[in-house]
Amino acid sequence: MRVIIAMLLMLSAHAYASCGNIDDSDQRAYCEAKNNGQSCGNIHDKDLLASCSAEMNGQSCGNIGDSDQRAYCQAKMNGQSCGNIRDKDLQARCSAEMNGQNCGNISDSDQRAYCQAKMNGQSCGNIHDSNLREECDAIQR
Repeated sequence: MRVIIAMLLMLSAHAYASCGNIDDSDQRAYCEAKNNGQSCGNIHDKDLLASCSAEMNGQSCGNIGDSDQRAYCQAKMNGQSCGNIRDKDLQARCSAEMNGQNCGNISDSDQRAYCQAKMNGQSCGNIHDSNLREECDAIQR
């Protein structure tokens, strides 16, 4: 679940996108909030709801229970260091997104492909996880 939440946190809010093909209802609601301006209120997962509320409504990242996700949110929202993130893939994604570093340090192939699509405009077609691929497609529309 941490990986999914992390990937969802990386969504870009600059494109109107269709999130309807995402199977997981929380992921779908998060995608709709990030990409289409809908409410975070339909998200049941507490950490994902807190992340969405922080990003979309300026609320505190402090309500996120998972320490790595909280540190990622704080880096994204408040410019804090990615160095406080223990999960190496999440730390590498954070460094790529916040500091322009290469996505190549991400060991999970789907996460790496998502990062490369988000940061460098590469294709989402190499992502095997269907929900993650839908999220990726949503940010590229």
